[in-house]
Amino acid sequence: MQNSSPANLTIAKLLEVDADLAAQEVELSTQLQSLQEKRHSLKTVIAMFAPGDTATKPVEPKQLESSPAPVESPQIEDKPETTVGETELDEPAINTTKAPATPQKQQNKNSSSASSKQAKKPTATKKSSKEPETWHYYLQDEFSNATLAQAVSEVMQQQEDRVLDIATILKAIFVDEIPKAVRSTARERVSNVLSVGAKQGKWYRGQLGKYSMSKAALKNT
Repeated sequence: MQNSSPANLTIAKLLEVDADLAAQEVELSTQLQSLQEKRHSLKTVIAMFAPGDTATKPVEPKQLESSPAPVESPQIEDKPETTVGETELDEPAINTTKAPATPQKQQNKNSSSASSKQAKKPTATKKSSKEPETWHYYLQDEFSNATLAQAVSEVMQQQEDRVLDIATILKAIFVDEIPKAVRSTARERVSNVLSVGAKQGKWYRGQLGKYSMSKAALKNT
């Protein structure tokens, strides 16, 4: 008995250290989740607005190309001719001013078609920028806006007189279609939340990884 007591103290200290690390891990994972959601929202906004800005930039150089057309008029004025010839030469000058009208219409059509094509691009970028799915995609509808710690606490309170294992809590929080790899990650997160909650006195921990809000219920198992 004397030899076992130091060993028990060592194990107890190690369990406390493990619980502290688990609490830090849960806090960091929550912060990481929040940052990932912010980045995802930011990428969506960039994908929606960036193509609209680029569509308006090519319009300016196209308008500048059509403006030099009226320069031809000074060449007509240099020829010394009679008044009759001058009246005849005045007519082409009027035509030169009207000529750039058709390229501008074509440029407007080209710019509008280019903008319409670029406006369709965000749908493709959204599909290509799809991020890997995590356990957040497989939460039940009632927990879609809650953190994992809040979801675990709510499940424990809903069944406060029962003794729950991790598998039962996972089934209550996540849908059945969750993949095995994602379920394994979610199980680890839920286990950490339960461990931290037991240390903080939110619920009680029994043997074989079982938890309950009722201490008496754990004694009967």
